[in-house]
Amino acid sequence: MTGQALVLRSQDPIPDAVADSLRALGVTALWEVSPTQWRAYFTDAAPDPVVALRERHPEVECGWEEEPAVDWAGRYQSSLRPLAIGRRFAILPSPALDSPWPERIALRLVPGMAFGTGEHYTTASCLRLLEEMPSSPASVLDVGCGSGILAAASCKLGCPRVTACDVDADALLVAGETAAANGVSYGLVAGSAAQVEGEFDLVFANILAETLAAILPDLAARLAPGGLLAGSGIAAGRQEEVLADASSLGLVLIESRTDGEWWTLLWRARSSMG
Repeated sequence: MTGQALVLRSQDPIPDAVADSLRALGVTALWEVSPTQWRAYFTDAAPDPVVALRERHPEVECGWEEEPAVDWAGRYQSSLRPLAIGRRFAILPSPALDSPWPERIALRLVPGMAFGTGEHYTTASCLRLLEEMPSSPASVLDVGCGSGILAAASCKLGCPRVTACDVDADALLVAGETAAANGVSYGLVAGSAAQVEGEFDLVFANILAETLAAILPDLAARLAPGGLLAGSGIAAGRQEEVLADASSLGLVLIESRTDGEWWTLLWRARSSMG
């Protein structure tokens, strides 16, 4: 028996907006093979999404490919493995898994559609930045929170005020489940940084470069004087554009990290943005 996968390819990393379009078109599973290739799965009853995708995202090639029928849920569950990140964290991608590292801080995830499992370099580097800070920030904002893993990690390190926001309603549901699975509590806001009130000592923005550049003014406005902004999800070749935009807002780069394919940049706001 065979099935079909809708294969999407692009010269540049496929933007988040494509995932939003796929969800609106009824995608049931999405596999990010690489930043430039995704495989999407739909039920037989769903309308063919190809025409709509080509109209909305002409820069992304898409077409159907035959493949053997696979029990994706069973394969996913059987592939779940605990993951050690940095010096202090253990990612458990199912609440039912036991941690093989009792001395590490366990971050339990609920399998779902939201991005942010800790396996990707951009998420892992944000977790490392968080654990390496000399003291826990008094307030943290996670913009584009996905699974809520960074918000949960901040709570578990003792941050007293944590807020997570996302434009994707499904991601917010998963982020809420993540909080419950970890026995922590953080605020959830529908929308992006512009919809969040208050200032924060640390802002995470683990999102693609084009989105990060577009909302940098909103992110800067959420920073307390001297606060830190961690921008991740920046594909190699896009970092200079983001750096220039951040500099124009008065943000000072204090650290950069890369695996050669993705960048994580850490800025400090001036003690007074005025």
